[in-house]
Amino acid sequence: MPVTALRRITLGAWAGLVTLALAAAPAIGASAIATVSPDDSPAATAPRAPVSLAVLVPLTVRPTATGLIDATALAGYTAPLGVLTRQLDAVIGTQAVIGLDPMIVASIRVLGDSAPASATSWLERLRTSGNEVFALAYADADLAALSHADALKLRDPVNFAFAIDPRNFGPSATASPTPSPSASPTEPPADNSGSPPPLPTNAAEVLAWSYTLTSIAWPSDDTVVAGDLTDLSAAGYDRVVMSSTNVSATTSGYVDLPGIHGIVADAGITSLVRDAVYSSDPAGPQDALDRVNSALSGMAAVSPGRTVVATLDRRWPLGALNLHALFQDLAAQNSVLPVGLTSVLAGAHPSATLVDEPEDATRTAQVESAVEAIAAETQFATVAADPTAVTAPRRLAFLGLLAVSWLRGTDDWAGQVTAFLADSQTLLDSVHIVAGSDLVVGSGATNIPVTVSNANTFPVVVYVNVDSPSSVLQVRAQNVPLTVEAGSSNKAAIPVAALTNGQVDTTITLTSAAGVPIGDADVVSVDLHPGWESVGTAIVIALLVLIFGGGIARNIVKRRAARRAEPAEAHGD
Repeated sequence: MPVTALRRITLGAWAGLVTLALAAAPAIGASAIATVSPDDSPAATAPRAPVSLAVLVPLTVRPTATGLIDATALAGYTAPLGVLTRQLDAVIGTQAVIGLDPMIVASIRVLGDSAPASATSWLERLRTSGNEVFALAYADADLAALSHADALKLRDPVNFAFAIDPRNFGPSATASPTPSPSASPTEPPADNSGSPPPLPTNAAEVLAWSYTLTSIAWPSDDTVVAGDLTDLSAAGYDRVVMSSTNVSATTSGYVDLPGIHGIVADAGITSLVRDAVYSSDPAGPQDALDRVNSALSGMAAVSPGRTVVATLDRRWPLGALNLHALFQDLAAQNSVLPVGLTSVLAGAHPSATLVDEPEDATRTAQVESAVEAIAAETQFATVAADPTAVTAPRRLAFLGLLAVSWLRGTDDWAGQVTAFLADSQTLLDSVHIVAGSDLVVGSGATNIPVTVSNANTFPVVVYVNVDSPSSVLQVRAQNVPLTVEAGSSNKAAIPVAALTNGQVDTTITLTSAAGVPIGDADVVSVDLHPGWESVGTAIVIALLVLIFGGGIARNIVKRRAARRAEPAEAHGD
């Protein structure tokens, strides 16, 4: 047979193999579809390099309204059949790359030696798992949503002091500086002495963990727009995990985007992997695994040696998690090599462009309303001796509200937003003037009493002001400081002076030390009866008494003088 004819048969067989592989994987990502030219085809006998597959697994729990997991929930989550235990069991011993929610670490750390034993054991298992680990945003907050609301500055906790009982800790260790967003604080060494852990002195010590990979942002699928890349880069992130539908076609799991690198999760492979991992049907996982293998084989035929990334989603409730079956099946294939994310990041990273995937406008508006509430609370916090007593717990609640899993579950996220905003308004109303009764000012100088209530668990300092619209009532002091202890009320006395009779509607307001208005103003009507008019009346009366009394006295004197003169005249005659 002529060499030319043999070459045509070989190339035809190769093209047929590629076509068959692609036909067997209808869900494969668009990035895997390419044209094989004769010049690019390997020899029929040459082995094809397998594709390298990294699977990213989020390690998260159900969102909480407080941004922390309480001890009871932690005990349940880390029990033998608890959700955190099942997730960790699924990834240990595999190549899975863990995206860890720092809220889990913080929730265990703030409890000190009162943390459930199962939770501290779970944390130690994670530490020694051998899996590659990177940090999600705190509470797995959606970084794209924060970027759209121009609020990435809110992505980090303020502190955890409000949640820490010092009695559960030993002496504090040397305070470490707060790390930059692009760095991860170092995890403290394990203490097996049985002594209480050292008292954390800042948020960094609570969140400290030895992450394998750093500076990775993982927003919700298909929500990134061009402006987000600039914002994420400015916030200290070097890489962002995105679906392949959010970027231009590429044959790599790692690409160069404007100002940042992209970790591209192939949409087709991701969908198949999720089907295989989450399937609860006894026959379902194997069918899904077969489709994963067919799709990866097609990729290996089209683009040998390329890197591929697949991701699991943040779903709740969490059902089956067949990761071990997935990796065992992949290990038996010649067309795929399971790897960690480090291998993907070390591979080729061609340039790509972003395909904007705008987020739902309604959700964006809801996020913006929550951001505005946080801004108002930050202003209100200046009323507290320690403003972080306000901002720290509310920041955690805010981040919990933005958890990505709210988008994947069946819970009413809009209802959560409504509850968050209601709590915000309750906070802003927690320090207020107790409405007073109308007053009567009956002397020239007196005080207007102002009672202020504080419903919070921390003391506040307010400055009381009384505004008189008329000069007939003179306010002799402004910005009168008043300390109100937690859960109590206190009264300030504002000195005033009345200059004439009348009625004045005064406006009473509160401000913080920073001049921020606190609570609503109160209007008190004051009736004026100044003391100087009574004194003047007394003086006039006294003058009248003197005048009339003097006249009467003169008349009496004259009459007496006349009477004495009458006998003398009679004697002379």
